[in-house]
Amino acid sequence: MLKVLHSFVLCLIFFFSGHSKPSGEPNTHFGSRVRLHLGPALGFYTINPNHAAEPKQKFNFLIGLNKEFSLSRDYKSFLLVGVDYFFHGLGFKSYYFPPDTLQLYDKNFEYDYSLQVNELQLPVQFKYLFKPEHNSLFSPYLCVGYHLRYLMPSKLKVSYYGNVKKEEEAELKFKTPLFDDQLNAAVSLSLGWQKNSLASSKGSFYVEANLRYNFSPYYFEKEYAASSLYINSTHLIFQLGIRF
Repeated sequence: MLKVLHSFVLCLIFFFSGHSKPSGEPNTHFGSRVRLHLGPALGFYTINPNHAAEPKQKFNFLIGLNKEFSLSRDYKSFLLVGVDYFFHGLGFKSYYFPPDTLQLYDKNFEYDYSLQVNELQLPVQFKYLFKPEHNSLFSPYLCVGYHLRYLMPSKLKVSYYGNVKKEEEAELKFKTPLFDDQLNAAVSLSLGWQKNSLASSKGSFYVEANLRYNFSPYYFEKEYAASSLYINSTHLIFQLGIRF
């Protein structure tokens, strides 16, 4: 079902990007730019309530680079491809089972877990400007996207009333992976506002609010941790970027 949904979203992006109506003659000064962006994010996390509780976001930050291609001669439709590095994390309470002890699941969550997640994302996005960039100083826009997610090695720390019990690397896996345990996807919807570079006002920048919904929960496995620690997340990312 997830693979069908992924294919459907990709088809929508390329369908709409391929049906932009050209008007007027092309201007080589516009239409193809590189975008560099960064910004903080809000994380909305849920975790398997049978094995953990109280998920709380930690510091979330994204930095990325993508290439923007004009799809129409009116400079209102664009295709974006690129790469993002996304650093995010959460804390939660759960069990901790020392070696050779009985694993009793009594919902007495006394141990604090801190998980720092490293991701590489490959976004493919379609952007539509409500005002064309070649004759408007400012253009609000809407953007929809599909993001391949790759989970890199992450950091895990377990503590008990401030005393660290474990601190080590964690290999995260998706519950429903695509081709590889560390590979899945997300979809996004963005609202943005960009300042265009015109003869009367050089330089181009933008601000954007980007909501990303992730298809699959992820988890880690440790001999001392509870099983099935499935973590779901959605992120609202606030980006500031430049175009050149």
